[in-house]
Amino acid sequence: MQNGTDGSGVSSWVQFLFSGLIMFMVISGLFYRPGRGYVENVRRRVLPLVVIYVLSGVVLTVLLYLYLLALGYDLSQYSLLAELGDAVIGEGCFLDVNSPEFIDIMDHGALFSTSIALYYLIILSGGYLIFYAIAERALKGWRVAVLSILVLLAVESVYIGFVHIQLPFYIHLYPMVAAFLLLGALLGKHHFVEFLENGLRNRWYWITLAALIVIAAVCLMAFPAATNLRRLNIGDYGLFTGFTFALTTLSCGFVQVYIVVILSKIPGLSHVFALMGANILYLFLLHIAVAKVLVAPFVQLVDTYEIPLEFLPAIGVTLATIAIILVMAHIYRRIRPRILAKLTGNGSEEGSA
Repeated sequence: MQNGTDGSGVSSWVQFLFSGLIMFMVISGLFYRPGRGYVENVRRRVLPLVVIYVLSGVVLTVLLYLYLLALGYDLSQYSLLAELGDAVIGEGCFLDVNSPEFIDIMDHGALFSTSIALYYLIILSGGYLIFYAIAERALKGWRVAVLSILVLLAVESVYIGFVHIQLPFYIHLYPMVAAFLLLGALLGKHHFVEFLENGLRNRWYWITLAALIVIAAVCLMAFPAATNLRRLNIGDYGLFTGFTFALTTLSCGFVQVYIVVILSKIPGLSHVFALMGANILYLFLLHIAVAKVLVAPFVQLVDTYEIPLEFLPAIGVTLATIAIILVMAHIYRRIRPRILAKLTGNGSEEGSA
């Protein structure tokens, strides 16, 4: 069987949590608005993500490299230039994802690697390229939209089942991402957001949630999925892998969305969710880099993607990482207008006025 694992080595709880990553794609599609041309959509949504992806991969890698050097780490076995290439282009390009060489590359990275989560930005960008090309036509009717989603998932399944080669910039994942974006756009067209926000007193809201919980539980038992998109490791169900992965992650993901909506109605929690949501990109980009900055002076980092900490210290590092990133994001939001004013020359005009 291809793709190495059926997900049996990953706990159901981890699989359930991982589905939240997929729901970011669906939620991104929810807010699609037709009318803009393809070029304009790419300019507004894709180019900023690509720029952030490249800059983050380069800047964070270089900064962490210099930081570890300053702490006295021996980095002579690593090539900074090669790691920068991996951070932007991706690791293990053109290798079979089932090969020992590929697995070894993915298991062992540089101490200063920060690209573990960055891949998400480039696959989202690539998914947008496909999505914007077909969205206007596909969303004219729900049957066409559903058929388009199934075709995109079928393309992904065929690639996983027969080809399973790691491509630069994770190009092979774009069809599946486009399918999730299209699903979100279809739900948005049919007022799913309004249903979530205002449907707590609607019995269909709770019937749908109960059905999703049952489906998610069945899928976690019947179609367990590994949770490593970077390795193209999302299950082992042959030509149905794209579909089983979508079914499992989406059912679990929508349960998470329902739970968050319900909890957000509790006074105080809505502010917490809003704060996390407003800074999700910063949390996403910086969590690995900040965590390594925190632990590097006190532990010996190993050449894998795991930070060697016990459970309680790891919880502390996680909370500290989130707090530091939120503070950094708050400071950045405060000083950003001044920076832009100086760059555009408006600051001097305002000062003289």
